[in-house]
Amino acid sequence: MAVIHVAPTDTYAKIEMAQPGDEVILAPGTYTFRVYLQQQASASSPIYIHAQDPSNPPVVDFGSTLVEDAPGSYGGGDKGRGCWQVSGGTNITIEGIVFKHCSTASADSAGIRYYEGASITVRNCVFQDNDNGITGGTQSSTALVEYCEFNHNGNLAASSSAPTHNMYIYGGTFTLRYSWAHDALQGQNFHIRAQNATLEYNWFARAASYEGDLMTDDDYSGGSTFTQTMVFRGNVILEGTTQSNNSQIIAMYNDTGASGLTLQTHVLYNTFVGSDSHAALVHVSNADGTQMVTAIEDNVIAGAAQAVHVEDTTHATVSGTNNWMTTGSDATPLTGTVMGADPTFVDAGAEDFHLGAGSTAIGAATSSGLMDLPDAEYWENEVVARMWRARLTVKDIGAFESTTNGTPMGPYGPSDGGGITGGGSDASRGGGSDASGGSPRDVIDETTPADAQDDGATGDGGANGATSGSSSGCGCRMSDGAGTASGLGAIAAIALAFTLRRRRI
Repeated sequence: MAVIHVAPTDTYAKIEMAQPGDEVILAPGTYTFRVYLQQQASASSPIYIHAQDPSNPPVVDFGSTLVEDAPGSYGGGDKGRGCWQVSGGTNITIEGIVFKHCSTASADSAGIRYYEGASITVRNCVFQDNDNGITGGTQSSTALVEYCEFNHNGNLAASSSAPTHNMYIYGGTFTLRYSWAHDALQGQNFHIRAQNATLEYNWFARAASYEGDLMTDDDYSGGSTFTQTMVFRGNVILEGTTQSNNSQIIAMYNDTGASGLTLQTHVLYNTFVGSDSHAALVHVSNADGTQMVTAIEDNVIAGAAQAVHVEDTTHATVSGTNNWMTTGSDATPLTGTVMGADPTFVDAGAEDFHLGAGSTAIGAATSSGLMDLPDAEYWENEVVARMWRARLTVKDIGAFESTTNGTPMGPYGPSDGGGITGGGSDASRGGGSDASGGSPRDVIDETTPADAQDDGATGDGGANGATSGSSSGCGCRMSDGAGTASGLGAIAAIALAFTLRRRRI
């Protein structure tokens, strides 16, 4: 087992030579070469690639150079698809690195791309101004992404039928937690085709189109029984005032028309703050008869027209109870909904969405018989970001428990600074110095393998507001008259304030 020190003046060869059990340490500075990893390490002898100093992270930045034109060992036709690519490599951890300006002539590159059964952990990394932040997941690949920031990824030169996103996962198993995804330039903050996905304790804000979706796995072409599942738990979602598709926040859509497919989502204990009265929190876009199942439970849904919009009720199963919704919005067919004019956040203008004294969402949740209950919550907002703390009870509706007062944890242990910055102006968010970080539970081990991505650049399908029944893009746009909600002026003003004050790095 070797320790390999790498500086910007070195080449990709020093990183690519790492073997199982090796540690690769990157010095501060700007790296302008591609990296291609294929090593198959084990869980007991992983490859660990990380920053020498998380407070002064190494930056992979190709500037105006296309990825395919940068130096690198891999010469395949898809060499431009990622600044760093993991092709079949397993048990590889990548930590504390900034990825910027990873772009290709076909507008479908990424900071990191993983595929061919790869398994990776990506921790405390920043993805900014790339075609896509991260892509991958095919061939039963696995990815754990935690404490990361996805900022302003997307390429407006990409086709509207195959748009770019903050993250684009093609298949496999994908877990995202304690992360901050915001201001996607073209498409969604999360575009998920994984067979099994868990998005928990994250902060999502101001996607260009709508926040995210679950769509057809690229590894499935139809003809047999195939189920995709997404657990969406304990997240905060802020709808932007300029969202191009304001009829939905999360979409479910079989954009390939594959037969035998079932899409399932479990949406629980999230806090959603909308900017207008048009959106449905979940859009079950199954006009083609695809079987879809969704459970929507114990969420704060402030400023939306509907909890769920279903196109074909014959082929959909919708359930849920004890959500908080704005008076005048449509909770059908959910039960036990708590209606009110204001959820009573502690300080919405300062992005403190904890429930304040007297909130009707306090003590109104029901955990009876529910699966996937949260045991953590995101901390804290978009200034102190990418941390979590333990959630000891699940009595309150939404992403935050009013009685929670535990110590927040960053990628390196207790910290008041969150993760690394993207090299921008806010230097106050440097990582903590403790070496005792980790997870509230061992769902996926800290060295767990991650996912892999597709070989070819298959079309996205979009879900970007095409009319229902369209063969390209999600037939997921609902009528602007999908419902009206009263008492939303204050919430819309809050959302506008978020847009005006958001920090950009």
